[in-house]
Amino acid sequence: MQVLTKEAIHKGYYRHEKFGIVPTGWDVVRLGDYFDFFPTASYSRSLLTETGECLYIHYGDLHTKFERFIDADKDELPFITKEMAKKYTSVAEGDLIISDASEDYEGVGKAVEVINVGEKTIISGLHTLHLRAKNNEFINGFKGYILNESRVRNGILRIATGIKVYSVSKTELRKIYLPKPPVEEQQAIAAILSKVDEAIKATENSIKAAEKLKRSLMQNLLTGKLKPDGTWRNEDEFYKHEKFGNCPVGWHWGRLSEIADVIAGQSPSGEYYNEDGIGTPMLNGPTEFTDLHPIPIQFTTKVTKLCRIGDILFTVRGSSTGRMNIADQEYCIGRGIAAIRAKERSDIDFIYYTLVTISEKILAEAKGAGTTFPNVSRGELLKKWVLIPDTDQSEISAKIKSVDAFLNEKERKVITTRRLKKSLMQNLLTGKVRVDINKIENILADATV
Repeated sequence: MQVLTKEAIHKGYYRHEKFGIVPTGWDVVRLGDYFDFFPTASYSRSLLTETGECLYIHYGDLHTKFERFIDADKDELPFITKEMAKKYTSVAEGDLIISDASEDYEGVGKAVEVINVGEKTIISGLHTLHLRAKNNEFINGFKGYILNESRVRNGILRIATGIKVYSVSKTELRKIYLPKPPVEEQQAIAAILSKVDEAIKATENSIKAAEKLKRSLMQNLLTGKLKPDGTWRNEDEFYKHEKFGNCPVGWHWGRLSEIADVIAGQSPSGEYYNEDGIGTPMLNGPTEFTDLHPIPIQFTTKVTKLCRIGDILFTVRGSSTGRMNIADQEYCIGRGIAAIRAKERSDIDFIYYTLVTISEKILAEAKGAGTTFPNVSRGELLKKWVLIPDTDQSEISAKIKSVDAFLNEKERKVITTRRLKKSLMQNLLTGKVRVDINKIENILADATV
């Protein structure tokens, strides 16, 4: 790869009056001169089916399910009948589908390329635009990226109009400028970016598989059906509990208070709050929560209730009742949070995973208590029934934690690879980094390191 320098602008680059700096050998063209537009259908979601004869691209799916491409072989699309489809042009391999309306800027003008069409009949639907490149000037596999090049995307956003709903018109969209590399360079750029996309997709699939495994492990380990050594308990290793049914021998149903303490939060007076980092970090509710540890935005110079490192931070108020984080330092906790702490000979991770399995039930009970604002008290938490093994709490939680560690590693990899992709798109699609066609294999290898 060759990185664009200021000196190189005078050698291998030129300035287009409407688009900015582009590499020598690249054209800058208007979208309308290189793409044909076809009429789209206007069928609402209520007319679509899960099975049928013709696939249908609904604008809602365009917003939520697809990023750069729709893979007709793998991605799920709803159906319409042949009769409903017959008036419209079927989507061909490499066609672009663009959202012409959205309630937010992120969705308006969103463009995806349709791949692996084969013999399928696919119709583009309501609030979408159906485009097809003329004369293969833009190759298949490249179009899904180039419409998302930063300057192209900004151009689309500039033509978006509306107040509650943003929209783009065909007339204005035709005027959008696109950078157009030579076909060979389009192929190289698409190959690199698709390689990164494949790595992201593969990692996301492994995450889904691990999440499914974790759910299964939690269901079976925490009910005692599966032993920590990976073997299943036989029928004669269970006894019948009068209230909860089958219970593993050596386990019993008890209150949460048997294995944990609950420290109810108490908010200091507002006069002691600050956002300047003075005093003790303060947590009031789930707005400071992340996937694991909270990020405090307020501090207090008067501590009321203090949690310890390793405590489970449990939301006890509002629609987020039951949401949890783990304390990575001491925090002053307000009334929206309780700190749950393991008692002696109890395992905090086992308690955490047990709470995960009943958190939705806790929220449902809080909502059904007759109050307009759900909440759960310290006393109510301590009375929750939980299934408690007399031994092996840490062995059980360790099995689940190993899957969590795998998930965290894979999620970090996805984040890292997405950052790589963003950088590559910014550099490759603007020509700041040029590809050497003769060294394409090396470039592909570098892209997935």
